[in-house]
Amino acid sequence: MSKPLHILILLALLFTPALAQDDPPTDPRQILQDSAQAIQSTPGFSAKVTLSGDGSQMILATLPSMTARFTLGNHPDHGPSIHLIGELRAQTTAPPQSFDIVYTKDKLFWADHAKQTINIRPPSVSIRIKPPAFKYILLAELLSDAPFQAELDNAQSIELQPQQSIAGTNCNVISITRAKPASGAQRSGVGAHTQERWFIGVDDHLPRRVEHITDAGMIKASLIMELTGLSVAPQSESDLEVFAPDSYKVSDTTRKQTTPTPTIPDQDQPFTKPTQSDTPTPPATPTNPLAPNYSFTDTTNTTVSRDTQTGRVTVLYFFGSWSIPAKQTTPLLSTLATDLSTQPDSQPATQVDTFAIALRESDPSTVTQSHQSNAYAHRLAINPATNLPALFKVRVYPTIIVIDDTNRIIFKEHLNKDRTPQTPQTPQQLIDNAKAAITKALK
Repeated sequence: MSKPLHILILLALLFTPALAQDDPPTDPRQILQDSAQAIQSTPGFSAKVTLSGDGSQMILATLPSMTARFTLGNHPDHGPSIHLIGELRAQTTAPPQSFDIVYTKDKLFWADHAKQTINIRPPSVSIRIKPPAFKYILLAELLSDAPFQAELDNAQSIELQPQQSIAGTNCNVISITRAKPASGAQRSGVGAHTQERWFIGVDDHLPRRVEHITDAGMIKASLIMELTGLSVAPQSESDLEVFAPDSYKVSDTTRKQTTPTPTIPDQDQPFTKPTQSDTPTPPATPTNPLAPNYSFTDTTNTTVSRDTQTGRVTVLYFFGSWSIPAKQTTPLLSTLATDLSTQPDSQPATQVDTFAIALRESDPSTVTQSHQSNAYAHRLAINPATNLPALFKVRVYPTIIVIDDTNRIIFKEHLNKDRTPQTPQTPQQLIDNAKAAITKALK
């Protein structure tokens, strides 16, 4: 055997143990936390989704099945959204029913093609009113401000099981045994399962499968929702909306306002009928809310918080490089930051700090390069560890928030595409409105 071959074999023996030391993760909670961060960082994705059931022969025929298209993304008006369109069989022998539904944090949308109506309801609406498919969005957890956290906080036990392949994707498998209901309480209906199993992609940390397992003694059943052909990419506005022909009517109960009940004066107190005046009473000035106790780190590794910004005007610009409106707004924000830094009126007393906070970025380096190559004047933070959108209740991107030097929120607006005339409809209008609020705060 030649000497070069001996050397190659020796090198192979030396490096093989080193490669073997790259062991798979062992902490199931950390795997789910990494997945939660990946979900919140992704610009969106689409996949084919199937729902199937498994269980004892006694109930097998009663379990549902579904084939649909699953889309997760950020709608410019409604924020994080799940769009599900496909067919559902409520039972094995039932005929298929088509559905087209959108699930957001504060609204549910679905199309009723028989009545030619688009229904919009709050999530709290009775399950009897929702179409059957809503019961089986087992991946609705992806819209949570803190995915998996509620189940982890209340889990009776959690364990990491051997990895499995789902449609060619190697996945970590996390089994969560749900805590038993409090004494005297019982689970029933949707959410009655006693165990969950999550299959999380090893490489991209995104879910590929979830199982809801019910073990109630005589009755044992599983509902399984699986994603295949997952493609990560920003989703367009139309991809996150139900199909609504112009002839369809819209039934929106979320816009209804209840008439306040007239106050009856205390019978023990004298009541004087108010006299009419030609001068209308001016509306009460709303109190500017106190900013939440926020904290984040920018790309210069500087920590920014409510405490550090006391005495300064702070501009927070929530955006994503994947957002089409943000591509037009971000350069305008830089111009605004430059103008504020050169205004003599702002120099003597109060300074203005402008921060662009990039969210759900799958490639932070690209955002940093764009910021540097364009020489943007504002400071940058990318995928902050703290959930700033939840703290400030931001659901639409881009959104601008202005906080005055006493930590009061004096301005909060986002772009709205021709649906609410009271909100800005162009990037320049949004920037102009923010500048007006900043100028007022400086005076």
